[in-house]
Amino acid sequence: MREKRNLIITNVSIKRIMVHIEGENTNPDLDIKQLLLRDYMTNDRLVPTNIKWQDHHFSLSFNLMSLNNEEPMHTGDWYLIGIDQKERMHEVYPLPDLCQAMKVRTFNISNEYNAYFIKSNNNKFVAESKIDEDNASYYLKIQYNIPNPPLSSFQKWKRNMHKRKTAIRQGAYVKVFNFWKHFNKEDGNRILFTSSSRSEIGGNEKFVYDRMVERGVDKQFHIDFSYKESIKSYRSPLSKFSFARKLAMANIIICDDYQPELYLVDYLPHVDIIQLWHACGAFKTVGLERLGKPGAPAFNTRIHKCYTAMTVSSQLAADHYAEAFGIHESKILPLGVPRTDIFFSEEYRKAIIPQVEAAFPMVKEAKEVIMYAPTFRGVNAKNASFPMDMVDFDAWGEYLHESHSVMLIKMHPFVKEPLNIPEQYRDVIVDASAYREINNMLFVTDLLITDYSSVIYEFSLFHKPMLFYAFDRMKYEADRGFYEPYSEMVPGKIVRTSEELLHAIKKRDFEFEKVDPFVKKNFKFTDGKATDRIIDTLILKK
Repeated sequence: MREKRNLIITNVSIKRIMVHIEGENTNPDLDIKQLLLRDYMTNDRLVPTNIKWQDHHFSLSFNLMSLNNEEPMHTGDWYLIGIDQKERMHEVYPLPDLCQAMKVRTFNISNEYNAYFIKSNNNKFVAESKIDEDNASYYLKIQYNIPNPPLSSFQKWKRNMHKRKTAIRQGAYVKVFNFWKHFNKEDGNRILFTSSSRSEIGGNEKFVYDRMVERGVDKQFHIDFSYKESIKSYRSPLSKFSFARKLAMANIIICDDYQPELYLVDYLPHVDIIQLWHACGAFKTVGLERLGKPGAPAFNTRIHKCYTAMTVSSQLAADHYAEAFGIHESKILPLGVPRTDIFFSEEYRKAIIPQVEAAFPMVKEAKEVIMYAPTFRGVNAKNASFPMDMVDFDAWGEYLHESHSVMLIKMHPFVKEPLNIPEQYRDVIVDASAYREINNMLFVTDLLITDYSSVIYEFSLFHKPMLFYAFDRMKYEADRGFYEPYSEMVPGKIVRTSEELLHAIKKRDFEFEKVDPFVKKNFKFTDGKATDRIIDTLILKK
């Protein structure tokens, strides 16, 4: 054990796939320029996703799923080392109490010092905080069992005809793409707007395209479009061929959601793939943050790895998606969310309110318009549901009649079960689930009731009250998880029962003071100019 300990660790915590370490440089004469994890056997190094110094104290974070080409860290012993200005390496030593705590192993999915992600016997990832018995320095022991390689087309055919057809289709798609990408010019001007979850351009993409047309920017480019109704639908052979050609020829590819076809091919170095992510903020855990929970991807997934730039609403959201997608933070830019620009446009407000009132005539005379917009339960669209018995039509309907108010209920698109609204309350409770653009509905909403839906980010920009009817919070938190503790994150009062909900509405007990800090935390810009920033920064490259 070394006598002089220049660098010490005061705290270690592993949360999901992020390793957080705090410490101190105890030698004021030692000028440390970098801290990193190093595998001495391979000499591979993992730099922190972020590091902060305050005087001689440091705090840093590592993403276990983002080594080199943004792949999971490989099996090995990764020592935490500091590098000084003279390129000398200094190992780091935990405090004695911390050393003792880390020597106590507990075999849970995760704990303060270790993480265990087991998908199968042949596919697991384990990260354990260890103490080198020779010198008491800290290292992270990684054990990564890489999943078995994909089966051949012939093996897939023997096991499942559907999988065999999928492999043939994907193989043909990749070959077509690889043929056409040879014609992609480095100085070309082709842009492709694409989505696999809508039949025509919409959302953030439409805001960007429409603004390009308004500014005349579209004339500088050859613009293509390619859309299909949903991820579950198939393209015809001709449509698949056309999409592969457009994708291969594009110099800039613009998407705004998960799109499986994008991740199957390898792009030329000069091609930009811009992800205009549809959601605001950082709410529920997604992607690699869900390791150890249902719906988590494989450790070595290609999903989301191809993006050259991704736009989000804030630095907090950038940190969240860097962890979730296992991509470098430098690619994720808090330029804003294009579809939120409408919330700052008086012209849009004046135009859209009459349209919403035409769709829901009862809101025009209502004293208060309440929107109930819960999210779905389940892992994905295939098994999505909602416990309809938690909607107390009788109690809510009586209150709405008494207060001369109206409630619009907007179920998540994944939930297909119809709302059985009693006849006597249909004048004050409206099933608005079929109305596509929930953001337009926000313009006439006075009070939002939700649970775990990301609509809270958009609605917070109106600086109006919210209530959180979280009747199954413990179960949902265990199944889905949140990026931050739910109670510390939501900008309003949390209620558990229908009675508590009505009591809060009647008493106007919304904990409204949480809204403004929430906006400041989750939006870097609130100026309605996100679309222009994205066009100038990522398309025109000013």
